[in-house]
Amino acid sequence: MQLRLLPPTSPSLLSPRHLPPGTRQHHGGRCFPPATSHRLCLPVPLHTALSASLTLGTAPAAARDLFRVDLSTALQTATNSTTSKTRNAESKVFALWRAFCQAHGHDATLCRIPKSEDKLCYMLVFALRFRQTGQTNNPVRSGSVDKALLAVGKGIANLGINDPRKPYPGAQHNHPLLTAFLKRLSDDDDPASRTYPANITIIQGLLAALDTEDPVFGALNAYVIDLIIVAFFWLLRPAEYLLSDSEGRSQAFRFCDIHLTIDGTVFVGPSAPLNDRNTIQRISHATLTFLDQKNAVRGEQVGHRANNNPFLCPAKALGRIARHLRIHNAAPQDPIYLHFNTHPGHTGWHPVKPPFVTNALRHSATRLEPTTGISPWLLSARSLRPGGATALLCAGVDKDHIEQRQAPLAKSS
Repeated sequence: MQLRLLPPTSPSLLSPRHLPPGTRQHHGGRCFPPATSHRLCLPVPLHTALSASLTLGTAPAAARDLFRVDLSTALQTATNSTTSKTRNAESKVFALWRAFCQAHGHDATLCRIPKSEDKLCYMLVFALRFRQTGQTNNPVRSGSVDKALLAVGKGIANLGINDPRKPYPGAQHNHPLLTAFLKRLSDDDDPASRTYPANITIIQGLLAALDTEDPVFGALNAYVIDLIIVAFFWLLRPAEYLLSDSEGRSQAFRFCDIHLTIDGTVFVGPSAPLNDRNTIQRISHATLTFLDQKNAVRGEQVGHRANNNPFLCPAKALGRIARHLRIHNAAPQDPIYLHFNTHPGHTGWHPVKPPFVTNALRHSATRLEPTTGISPWLLSARSLRPGGATALLCAGVDKDHIEQRQAPLAKSS
């Protein structure tokens, strides 16, 4: 049985053709979960930051009184907002955060604390306690702590207050101290509970598991497969090839970071002669240029030679990604996770997110579980990096090269 991709707006991104909306998949999620809204109630009176008397000093008395009534109603609505951006889990985490702040004499936005460093102290203590108890009085992994802090930061930002995780307004990355804290938590995670590596058999099974001929989402399925192959061979983290909520250092590679060797000539992705589909078979080498990705030297190029496999070839897979971006006129700075859907009902660019990859791997693993013995529940978008590293280790590549991301250079596929 093959699977087709659901619309990018659906929370569940890969679904068997025969499953009707609302049916649970093997990983517990529903194809089309019922839309619900969750109330985010914050105790902070937003009117502390706004004053009708200051803004209406010259207004007539009657207009001023009416304005105050409407302003009070509007601010109460914002304070007790119902927003689709806030999921149920995030609301529960924010409730814990609100109780934590109240226990220490502050409202949930920390708006009465002037210094960002002081606000960060509250975030760190909350994170440490969440690590120890989570939402069910059980210890949680570092990833759960990171998501909890993300939920808190988003909840505060949605109310117009600066995210306390950031060192300054508009910053893209977390405060360095918070980043170091989360890194240490990750290092201390139980190795037995870490992401299970995806093996080459599961990668090979993707073509049989996903429907690449579907008229609506077939091309997207094929694009997801190519991203998976690239991530497996280049040992990529999800944020380096997908649209991720991660606030870490790793950023997605861009179209201009791709270099392809075609008929002996090296081309940067946006200028590569890829209009003819047959050009993919003439690619002999492909590289990605690392900029601010973790464990990389700025400007370092990591490449793979092409092999004889038309499907499971890292150079050809990266070439197919570049061709898709090229023929749809993507900008050089566009990230490689963008996919252009040409179907009339979904025309436009859509980002590929971690759930796409997670569900693809799990569907392939489900079909192959009798052969591999690997439960689909063990796999996620994070399984490709350790999976590729394990394959290199089994091939005899030096461990130090793998850890430094130098393995592809030392032993091209």
